[in-house]
Amino acid sequence: MAKKHSAPGTLRGTVQEMRDGTWLAKAQTRSTRRKSPWNLLLLLIFPLWLVIWFATIKVGLLLHFALRHEPVPVWSVWMRHLSGPMTLPQALLTLGPMIATLLVAALIGNFIIYRIPPARRAMDAEDRDHPGTDYATAQKALGQLALYATPITLLLLFAGAWWLDP
Repeated sequence: MAKKHSAPGTLRGTVQEMRDGTWLAKAQTRSTRRKSPWNLLLLLIFPLWLVIWFATIKVGLLLHFALRHEPVPVWSVWMRHLSGPMTLPQALLTLGPMIATLLVAALIGNFIIYRIPPARRAMDAEDRDHPGTDYATAQKALGQLALYATPITLLLLFAGAWWLDP
């Protein structure tokens, strides 16, 4: 019986490629088609991610102060809660949001870049011969991953804020 393959660009298709051991080779092949200088705009997702990640850590610290019924200190004192050797609550607050915030940054970055008409035309032309790599499919997959990762991140953030030493 022949193996049934999922549509490329879907989460199921990606998982299938990982199981088959072909994901890395196919990802490298997919990445070689990107020739347009407009693709350099995708690098802006990284600083956007750092901003969102840092803001999420700040929200976690605010949650910590709210759970402890403490007044929110001035900014210079906030980060002392994250200094010293990394404890489990600190790791939950700082490392827990990494994946979900990266997914959200990619969603926002793709959305913004796709609103630039010349960039959209260039990227659509590069995606034309590669099914499952178009904007809509990528955004759908990123959105699904973000929907899975965000509740887990919120639980980790809440646990870190709860157990963080005063």
